Amino acid sequence: MAKQVQGTQSFARSIGLLQHIADRREPPGLQDLLAECGFTRPTLYRLLAGLEAEELITRTADRKYKPGLRLISLARRALGQSDIRDLARPHLEKLRDVTGETVHLAVRSGGGLVYIDKIESRETVRMNSTIGTPVPLHSSGVGKAYLAALPQQECAELLEGIELIPVTPFTTTDPRALASQIELCRKRGFIFDDQENEVGIVCFGAAIMNESGQPAAAVSVSVPLFRLREDRNSYAAPLLECVKDVSARIGVAFG
Repeated sequence: MAKQVQGTQSFARSIGLLQHIADRREPPGLQDLLAECGFTRPTLYRLLAGLEAEELITRTADRKYKPGLRLISLARRALGQSDIRDLARPHLEKLRDVTGETVHLAVRSGGGLVYIDKIESRETVRMNSTIGTPVPLHSSGVGKAYLAALPQQECAELLEGIELIPVTPFTTTDPRALASQIELCRKRGFIFDDQENEVGIVCFGAAIMNESGQPAAAVSVSVPLFRLREDRNSYAAPLLECVKDVSARIGVAFG
């Protein structure tokens, strides 16, 4: 049996707590963390104090916890060094130019995805999203596309652990309906998300595949509902071309 390195348990707890705070849609307070994380009060105090001392978290005026400036700086450096981001960037820009709409690139992070790149639409009305934003698997175009690209057994196991929380009034919360959407995505190669993650925004999502045939990332084209063209293939076709080209580049770079 491998000998446990001293301090690894405490480190793992700190990282788990940091991940929980970062994944929260709203900054949690002390009572929220006590209820959600399973730590005793003294342990939670100690972990929070350590993270705060290292500027990985910070407290708001109303004593809520959110990611700190040092964590944001580290995340930006990591994103800047992301190979898939560099490989995908020219194709994402082309997709934005062809569709005229905002394009996102997302990768797996914990129980969901996280945006690692965003190519803004040149239109006046745009999406209110930012790089580093966590994205649920069940309510987003990128999330469903990622699920559909997984082997069926792995997808089924992952879905069992997902709580289908309604992000908007349009979010799919019926497991059977979600399974049908994922199956349709497998057949046609892309998913259509109708205001499930943000009211007034529809998305077309598709997965980028790595050299092993596993999803490496997912791409979405996000369109304000009032600007949605009748010909949905005008978004889907260039999106599929984009993920196909990026998948091919990954195969050459890492195959």
